Amino acid sequence: MSSYDKNPDITEMHKYFDFYTYKILPQVQLYTTQKADGCHTLSHTASIVFRGIDYALSLDENPMPVVFAAACHDMARTHDGFDINHGKNAVPNTKKIMAKFSDVITEPETDKIVFAITNHTTGEKAPDYISACLWDADRTRLSWRYGFDARFFNTERAKYVASHAYQDYIAFQKKCFPKLFWSHEY
Repeated sequence: MSSYDKNPDITEMHKYFDFYTYKILPQVQLYTTQKADGCHTLSHTASIVFRGIDYALSLDENPMPVVFAAACHDMARTHDGFDINHGKNAVPNTKKIMAKFSDVITEPETDKIVFAITNHTTGEKAPDYISACLWDADRTRLSWRYGFDARFFNTERAKYVASHAYQDYIAFQKKCFPKLFWSHEY
């Protein structure tokens, strides 16, 4: 099979993705302006969370701040077109959500999450692993759709994933979470 089976540990994927599903997602749903259809739905967000966890684990870093960044990164989107301000516009509600989880993330992590979300559309060289994992997770889909360019990626795992067929990665997602609907390159 593919090298997607080598990394990460599926048990770890479950731990962090379940926290997203049962704790963070309900909070995001209170504030999101994401549409029910299109490229930037909550299904897209779930895929970004999944890949963000994968990329953080590949770096031996704590995925929790990446989960928050990925969960909130598009929450202020109102359409699928180019919107340079949607990250910045998500910050106030992101802070409200993170305030409810001060036992899970630290203040320095909160600042990095805000930076990652604010700059996920235009950032180039990630200053920390949180930005690197969010930006790479979000850009992986663009790579699958429009072609791979290593210059837009910060982590080796993302470079591998983004440079291979999305169907292979969806098979990995289904292996981790067989009951979830994974059929797109979100």
